[in-house]
Parts: sequence; C-alpha cells; structure tokens
Amino acid sequence: MVRFNLFSITLRRFIVLVSTAILFGTGIWVLNHTPSLKGYWNKYYTEVEMGTFFCEKTVMDHFVRQPINTFSNFIYWLTAIVILNRGWKDRTKRTRYNIISANPFYSFLLGGIMLYIFCASVFFHSSLIYVASELDFSAVYCLSLFPFMYFAHRVWLLRLNIPSNRKHPQSMRTLIICFILGYLVLTFSLPEGIRNFVVLGIIIAVIILATVVERYDRGKTNHYYLITCMLSILFAAMWFGFDVHRVICDPDSYIQPHSLWHIFSGIAAFYFYMYIRSEKNKI
Repeated sequence: MVRFNLFSITLRRFIVLVSTAILFGTGIWVLNHTPSLKGYWNKYYTEVEMGTFFCEKTVMDHFVRQPINTFSNFIYWLTAIVILNRGWKDRTKRTRYNIISANPFYSFLLGGIMLYIFCASVFFHSSLIYVASELDFSAVYCLSLFPFMYFAHRVWLLRLNIPSNRKHPQSMRTLIICFILGYLVLTFSLPEGIRNFVVLGIIIAVIILATVVERYDRGKTNHYYLITCMLSILFAAMWFGFDVHRVICDPDSYIQPHSLWHIFSGIAAFYFYMYIRSEKNKI
C-alpha cells in the first residue's frame, strides 16, 4: 500500500479543506451574532460547573458557548471524510492486502464513528447542556470499542490460521453484534462511575490483544503509524490535563488546551487507521 500522510494533500483538497473550515468558522460567528438565538440554551438543564469547567471563556448567553473548542472539532470531520473515502475506494479494488481492504466495513465504521464524535462534540461544546454531555461521552465509548473489535478479529483469525486479506462474513457479523451490544450497555445501562472502569478494562484488553497480534505478525505493519498514534494520544492526554488543571490557561486565547486535545485525538485516530491499514498479508 502506498504510504499516506494526513499532511500530504493535493492543492484541490487543500482549497476544499480551507474553504470548508472557513465556512464552519463563519457559521459559528453568525450563530453567535444572531440576536434571536441569544440565551437559547438557558432553557435546558446545564450542570453548574460547566460554565467554568473548561479553560476557554464561556459565554452562557451565546448560541455557541465555546467557539474555539467547538471549531477544533473540525479535525474529526476531516478524519472521517478521509477514512470514508478510502473505504469507498476499497469496494472496487481487486487486490486485498489486509482485513481493512478486504472488509471496507471497518473504514465505514470508523469514519462513521468520527462523524458521530464530530456531531456530538460540536453539540456539547456549543450548548454545554447535560444531554449533549451524555451524547459526547457515548461517542467516546464508541471509539474505544473500535480497536477492541479490530484486534479481537485479528486474534480470532490468527487462532484459526485464516488469512486476514479475505472477507469473513461470519466473524464480522458476530463482532458487529458484540460492538452494538457493548455500545448500548456502556451508554444506557451502566452507572457513570462504573463506565469509566469498563472503558479502562477495554483499553487494557486492547493492549493485550495488540501485543498478541504484534508478536505473531511482527514486521507486517508500519510501526511509524503506530508510534505517531501513541505519541498523539499522549499529547492529547497532556493537553486535556492542562485544561482541567488550568495549566497554560488563557481563557481569551484562540488556542485552547481542550481544542488541542481534539486536534491530537483526531490525528491519533487517523494514524491508528493507517496503522491497521498498513498490515501486509499474502496476496
């Protein structure tokens, strides 16, 4: 597979990217300067601490209460479009290198998750209302389940000694059902405190499954992508911590710690996709 970098884009794509970002930012500005929308979210329940929880200066009467944190979600939209585009192209390719190219569903699922995160996070940082907060968390749970599904599938195929560059309808159906059930349980059934421990358990399980895959398929993936993904996750977590604990915090700045959390999280998701896509199998 040809190496693909998030920052290696054609002039046409760059123009589309910049113009779309400008349109998105302009939309936020227009919404905040529309008199009829002033105080729109005040009629909905918002947790008391939401007004001061993030570093960014929050204007509770604005329709988009946190413009910078809202705009930075653009990275999720961009990542989603790139992944969905690659998955769409995989439908007609005759050469299957790995489980991702053989099963475009993975690309459509991750691309859909990134769109879900984009919509949920934009909704949350625009409104800060309780319902939006729950929706934002559910999107994060959805994302945490994706690598678990992928690595579980890889280990399953390794155990059965089945090449991963073929379609596997039975295992895919089973994992899709498990993914949906896991998402529903995390989102609607478990108490909030327990959910966090379950997500931690999922992360540990992902690490274990990934270790098994790397041990038995060593050298078949591009580890540059994996390292970039891990570094991006660390940077994202760092900026999230800075935001919560008010480190390098300027409420009026156009660069906010939480917005950097969004950006590095989006980059991490993209490079994780490129890592799992870089797996080479016998053609």
